[in-house]
Amino acid sequence: MSTDYKPIDCNFYDELEAAATQRRRVDLQYFNDLRQLCLGSGVIETLFIRDKVEYMRLKSGEEIRLDHLIRIDDKPAPGYADYPDFSCAC
Repeated sequence: MSTDYKPIDCNFYDELEAAATQRRRVDLQYFNDLRQLCLGSGVIETLFIRDKVEYMRLKSGEEIRLDHLIRIDDKPAPGYADYPDFSCAC
């Protein structure tokens, strides 16, 4: 995975910001820094920029690069619309 940051779509950012403001739990699919697919959930504590890269910090303290997000809840991130949904429908 490229280490160069690719800014995310403004509308998608607005959705992340709304989830953070509402303090609602979201389901996440994303790539970690080792290119591993991660599934999880959490409450977005804040969105921030470090070294010209946008991140979200969950209440758990975990930080996720915004351009590594694949899906939040049932909504795919722009650029990942054709990516399979690995969430469990159990």
